[in-house]
Amino acid sequence: MMFKFVVRKLRWLARIPVLPQLFDAGLMVATMLFDRPRLRAMEMFENAIRRKYTIHTRPHRFGGVGFFIGTTEIGHLHGNGLLDLFVGKSFRAEEIRRGRALPHHVFPDSGWISFWLKSPADIAQALELFEIASTYRTTGQLISRAH
Repeated sequence: MMFKFVVRKLRWLARIPVLPQLFDAGLMVATMLFDRPRLRAMEMFENAIRRKYTIHTRPHRFGGVGFFIGTTEIGHLHGNGLLDLFVGKSFRAEEIRRGRALPHHVFPDSGWISFWLKSPADIAQALELFEIASTYRTTGQLISRAH
């Protein structure tokens, strides 16, 4: 997969102004042309969080769209459907162990997680993870949940 190769082997390219945004725009075009279910899931996710939260969106510094409450970044969505959220290290470890999220694709040992939006069936889980990230980022507390 080209995305994985670029992120892992050509990470230094992210330091070149505008290049991450151009790369992500290419990912979005490919998603639009070749993966309509993923595109629909991305649209549904963005619409759902806009309805529920007072969220601000803006281009993310590493491509995609960033989701902010005030000046605090909750996460960002790349043009290929990869959702990155900050949930803190303990929640990250729990969700990765349970198979509900992946380690962040660039910073696997940080408090960030990654989650693939592949189809509308993934929306509920993405929204649940976003809720946890939003609460954690705005209150500094981890939500404990029983499943």
